[in-house]
Amino acid sequence: MAVDATTLMSDAAKFIFDSEKTTQASATSANTMTTDDYWKLMAAQLQYQDMSNPMDNSEMMNQMVQMSSMSAMSKLSDAIANFSTVTNNLSTVTLTTYSTGLLGKEVTVAITEKDSEGKEVIKEKVKGTVTGVDLTGATSVYVNGKKYELSQVMAVGDVPEEKTETKTEDKKEKTTA
Repeated sequence: MAVDATTLMSDAAKFIFDSEKTTQASATSANTMTTDDYWKLMAAQLQYQDMSNPMDNSEMMNQMVQMSSMSAMSKLSDAIANFSTVTNNLSTVTLTTYSTGLLGKEVTVAITEKDSEGKEVIKEKVKGTVTGVDLTGATSVYVNGKKYELSQVMAVGDVPEEKTETKTEDKKEKTTA
């Protein structure tokens, strides 16, 4: 008397209706099986089997392997969900720590606009001291009284700009002298 998993789950479309819920999307299924339910079924199957036609050992092992695999997949799924939550929380903490570390520092912020091809190009650079940090929604910093996204910060501190034009002029002067 083997129990077929498809037979057990064939009535899975029946759900418990909860009138307290505005939608039934989170209603629980009345036919979900847990590992404990599986072991109870296995014990009942062994207890009430026909002695003249006992359960096949390979079939029983096959069912046990299937249940073990389902349990392992469930645990893996839970671990991945937990990892995703931890990664998201770590990212939030990192952004918060970074942005609050900018308080009182001089930064250069890029103001961008889209060109004719749709690419972001730097329209203007603003230098100033970070006076505040907004942690609600997307992390933002306040520079010179204006709010800028954290992604707009180009440099922290006094970073000298490279001047490519003067380098080529210096080379010309050295070769002519």
